[in-house]
Amino acid sequence: MSKNLKYLVVKQSILEQIQSGTLMPNDKLPSEEEYSAAFNVSGITIRKALSELANEGYIRRTKRKGTFVNGNVTEESSSRLLALVLSAEDYFDISYMKIIKGAQSMAAEYNYSLIVEWSSNNLTQEAETIKKILDRNIDGFIIYPYDPVKSNNNYLLIEQKNIPYVLVDRYNVNHPSYFAGCCNYDGAVLATKELLKLNHTNIKFVGYHFFLNSEQERYDGYCSAMRQAGLVDIQNEFLSSIDYELLKKQIFNHDITALICSNDRIAIKLMKKLTEMGIRIPQDVSIIGFDDWDSAQNDAIGLTTVRQNFNEIGANATYLLLSAIQGKIQGKNTKLLSGVSLVIRNSICNNPYA
Repeated sequence: MSKNLKYLVVKQSILEQIQSGTLMPNDKLPSEEEYSAAFNVSGITIRKALSELANEGYIRRTKRKGTFVNGNVTEESSSRLLALVLSAEDYFDISYMKIIKGAQSMAAEYNYSLIVEWSSNNLTQEAETIKKILDRNIDGFIIYPYDPVKSNNNYLLIEQKNIPYVLVDRYNVNHPSYFAGCCNYDGAVLATKELLKLNHTNIKFVGYHFFLNSEQERYDGYCSAMRQAGLVDIQNEFLSSIDYELLKKQIFNHDITALICSNDRIAIKLMKKLTEMGIRIPQDVSIIGFDDWDSAQNDAIGLTTVRQNFNEIGANATYLLLSAIQGKIQGKNTKLLSGVSLVIRNSICNNPYA
């Protein structure tokens, strides 16, 4: 019998024990040495059979502890169904669609289906959505929360069922969880350094939802780049509540020559409002956003922005979730970050007052 047939015989034998219930969820499997003796094959053959079973989600291999049957591997217990819960501000935001597309594509690669449920920025509705999905024998959750701190009790609903979940875009630093997002800090550094290269020093950061760690990370990146440039006195360089008349005065006095916005939504709103007030962009003030939101490139001016790959983030979230389901990762504190890039359009220029 060839080596390929030998490992398949071992794999099928173990799989039949799992599917028949002879090996129950969380049962510990015999050691590789014991399997080698029982099947009269080499350790390499046993390892290949076990590796394939682990990759397919039937077993999990834990260092220094052994190999165990996963809790959701039989036909009765595994739905091969994942759920994506989006607590959205704008259901028609193309970035959400891209996250969904990326998640669905990755799920399909592993023969999983993905259901998508929308929830408004309401904790009670989010909880009701999660409870409804839990009744469907779900294997795992991907959650895009509105406020990851206030949603803590909603995560506990999932944890009580011992079901893995992954947060997308934002997370609670005080509650360890699997997470997929982008390099917010690096993106803000890129944006700030580009403005510094254009001789801007009077740069302010414009916030939107500063309670989100993603926004805080972007602000931290901005602060770091400013400090590296020797511009250390930046304690008053954060705008969260915008007084447009005051901002107009500061721009005309050249106290502010550039703005970095925490996302494209606020950047585009700023551009429109300032333009209505007679401020020229970028001649009077340069503006950079973050996200590469769909409207960014279609705006009349064209917003320079930090692009994050939403499709990749959705795919990463699903990959991370499937890895947790299959027992490949543990600890609930693994983060998978997508890279960012700066997209130069027409909303920035060299500082004419430098």
